Amino acid sequence: MPEAGSPAPPRALVRTLLRSGTPAEPTDADDGDLAAVGDATLARASRYWVVVPLAYRIAAFVKVFIGFTAANGRLGLGPVLGATLFAVVANTAATIWVLRAGGLRARFTGRALGLDLAVGVVLNFVVAMTAPTPVQPFAVDVSWTWLVSGVAMWAGTCGLPAALWLFVASVPLRAALTLAGGLPLSHQLALTRSIGCLVALAVAIVIAVAILILLGVGTRFAVDIGLRRGREAERRRTRRIMHDSVLQTLEALAIAAPGDDAHAATRLSELRSVAKAQAAELRQRITEPVPDGSTRGFAVELADVATEMARDGLRTQLVAADFADDRKVSQDRRTALVEAVREALRNTVKHSGTNQVVLRVEERDGGIAVVARDQGQGFDVRDRPPGFGISQSIVARLAEVGGRGTVDSQPGRGTRVTMWVPG
Repeated sequence: MPEAGSPAPPRALVRTLLRSGTPAEPTDADDGDLAAVGDATLARASRYWVVVPLAYRIAAFVKVFIGFTAANGRLGLGPVLGATLFAVVANTAATIWVLRAGGLRARFTGRALGLDLAVGVVLNFVVAMTAPTPVQPFAVDVSWTWLVSGVAMWAGTCGLPAALWLFVASVPLRAALTLAGGLPLSHQLALTRSIGCLVALAVAIVIAVAILILLGVGTRFAVDIGLRRGREAERRRTRRIMHDSVLQTLEALAIAAPGDDAHAATRLSELRSVAKAQAAELRQRITEPVPDGSTRGFAVELADVATEMARDGLRTQLVAADFADDRKVSQDRRTALVEAVREALRNTVKHSGTNQVVLRVEERDGGIAVVARDQGQGFDVRDRPPGFGISQSIVARLAEVGGRGTVDSQPGRGTRVTMWVPG
């Protein structure tokens, strides 16, 4: 359902979208909420449905006017040209209004469709009464274009039954137009053109319904893919949070230290402090909104990470002399880069065998690069495949925001982790 106070979408389109189904329905517990969000998105998008028949009307009026002049020359040119110019100008203005207003709003839908239908009827009577008798049926064919697209609008917004009622009402209307032009209903040309106009209405209804079905099925496919990708991204994010906080704490608890028996109480107190700090950090990530990145400098955020890692005994030298902290980087990219740096420093604590690291931040390739360099024991990147921390918390996290992460290391020569995001 659309959110409270939002414009209601064309009902026929929404019914088509909701009933079209998807090839593989989601099975997770929260998929009902996700589907509701997708349906609300489709409902908001369907407000722009009327732009399609409006655009068709503009092009069709030009086409039928050219055909009329080619077949009849100057005879009846005045009323047909006036109707064409009026239709092009009025429908161009209506299209611009719909686009600028954010679609056709619910409170305007009924009145807008009623006004559009009334204008079409009046326009047809004007043309029928002013066109010369020999070309009157052909002149009405031109103005009838307004009603053809109008019926398509009703089919898309109020459903097939409303369009069928309009089709039935168009039969006496077409007869009235013939009489208004001074022709008898038995006139052969008028009868032939009347049948042609009714066929055009029927075709418009069929095409409108077919477009709705195709649009509904295609859009539901797209929404289903988007929902699945969103769930996968959320799962990756959850795994990273658990890895970067809870798992790190559990591994710290499992690390044996010399003199554990003699200093068990001290060790237990330290572990409790670490667990308490990690719990507070995890709670803050879950409950607090994302801060505005413009209020704090990026170098300050890195300094906070260095201070955080200092409690694990890591001494970080932050070098940012050539970095201008006023570079505009989106909050998502800043957050991804900070989290990747935090993971790189944690890997230094756990695996490098040293308690010192140099953290350098600089502008590079139109973005921000952070290089973490230690002089620890290093490792052979060819023999040791990257673990979850490197592949997901660094490389994949940066790749999701358009950045990249690389690890260079050799046994006995330390490790260098380069992390970059675009500006």
